[in-house]
Amino acid sequence: MDLLRQFDSAAFLGGLGLFLFAMSQLEAALRATSATKLRSFLQRRAGSAIQSSMVGALATALVQSSSLVGLMVLAFTGAGVLTLESALGVIFGANFGTTITGWLVATVGFKFDVFGFAYPVIGIGALVFILCSGRVKEAGRLMTAVGLLVLGLDVMKTSVDGLSAVIDLGALSSLAPVQYLLFGILFAAVVQSSSATMLIALTALNAGIIDLPAAAAVAIGADLGTTSTVLIGGIVGPAIKRRAAAAHFIFNLTTAVLAFWFLVPLLALVSLIGLTDPLYSLVAFHSLFNLVGVLLFLPLIRPLAGFLRHRFVVEPHLESRFVSQTVASITEAGLAAVEGEVSYLVQRVIDQNRHVFSPPLDIPGSQEGVTSASSYWAGAFEYGQMYRKNKELEGEILEFVAQIQSQPIERAVTTRLNQLLSAARHAVHAAKSLSDVRHNLDELAQSIDPKLVKYHARFRTALEECYGFINEIGSADSAPVVHDFAEANRLVQSVHDQIHDNIYADIRSNEIRREEISTLLNVNREFLVSNSSLLLALQELGLTETQVTTLAESYVGA
Repeated sequence: MDLLRQFDSAAFLGGLGLFLFAMSQLEAALRATSATKLRSFLQRRAGSAIQSSMVGALATALVQSSSLVGLMVLAFTGAGVLTLESALGVIFGANFGTTITGWLVATVGFKFDVFGFAYPVIGIGALVFILCSGRVKEAGRLMTAVGLLVLGLDVMKTSVDGLSAVIDLGALSSLAPVQYLLFGILFAAVVQSSSATMLIALTALNAGIIDLPAAAAVAIGADLGTTSTVLIGGIVGPAIKRRAAAAHFIFNLTTAVLAFWFLVPLLALVSLIGLTDPLYSLVAFHSLFNLVGVLLFLPLIRPLAGFLRHRFVVEPHLESRFVSQTVASITEAGLAAVEGEVSYLVQRVIDQNRHVFSPPLDIPGSQEGVTSASSYWAGAFEYGQMYRKNKELEGEILEFVAQIQSQPIERAVTTRLNQLLSAARHAVHAAKSLSDVRHNLDELAQSIDPKLVKYHARFRTALEECYGFINEIGSADSAPVVHDFAEANRLVQSVHDQIHDNIYADIRSNEIRREEISTLLNVNREFLVSNSSLLLALQELGLTETQVTTLAESYVGA
């Protein structure tokens, strides 16, 4: 009964709930205010193994959630923003970055006056969150979350303050270290938060319920137990997710085994630093063994990535290369994936249209930033299959965009997604137009009339000329501008008009039979539609909404 009187279980659970809720709100606020910058930061800085690990540590220290950083890394990797090697570096660094939470808990949570700090922060933050909007609103959410986090820590600390007076500490000290390790693993796996598990260890250590070695074993277990979040997320989905989840588990398992095996020497090393406060000693130990793990794995990133690539079978075939590897819940990564996928679709359409002739058009060079599709087709599919597969790819893009749009997103993201969907539609329309007249081209090529064979050659030359100009736009040193597309559109229209005039000249001179007139005019018209649609796709892909509007207005005024 004395034990029950000294331990307020309701208060303890309430404090833990406040802490977990505060952490979720902290993640939400930081995610809302920094997602765009985080994407750019990861893409620019996560190059070498050392850089990527530093990025992972810094990003996790800022957003206070290794799970959030891990999820974003998986999404960006699937979107083609990060390589697998860079992703592993960020994930490993995130394990060190998450130890910053322990330092904040030990310093702020146990050292600050809750009445003088938490309550004013909660009050001001809540008012800002309610009364304001945009980034200021999210700043209010952030303040409120920090205040609630400190309040939750204080409630938990108070609920166990009296336990040390009635608990037989000798009985607790007789428990095997592996039991504390297992507790840390299981608790972190259940609550899916190493920070919450560290909070329990720090609270128990602060109350004198367990000693430093026991708390250190719990901290080791917490890091291993929290891998359950990533493992569960990697069960289904693309191979890249399973590879990253496996790397995360291998890293944490290896680090945990080493830290537990060398528990006493590592604690002795921490004591040499001169820390006397057991709370600081615990978080220093947590940071130390994670740092050792990062340093151990940095040279192994490339061979580990190569090993994992050969240990996971490829999923059932999908046409998409990016959206199938990305989660739609991470808006910035999803947008990057859609951009990459539409670029890939455009290149596949160009490659399909090359095959409308036999042999296919030979177009030197390829568009900068657009994944080459030539190796994908490689003559393995007949023309009709190419068109059907491009339609399937468009469908996969549409489904993924619908998933992104099912959640709250910024207006700028909505605008860009609409542009990309328009680009995909125009690209497939460009493919359909030539697909519709392919049989007519075959008839012209096989005709016994030399005039019709010459028209076939003229259509081929016209398409080579247009696609060559398109490649020049994509290969330019600077990004495409309105002037480039205006010139391309004038070229497409001019080529059409020249062939159109030639057809009518031959009609007037009776050099074309009546039954062939319709075929030639129809092919010429569909070539115009196809080339114009392809340019529209490239415009939506490469220009801003304002530039596209300016370009459209220039056609009206011409």
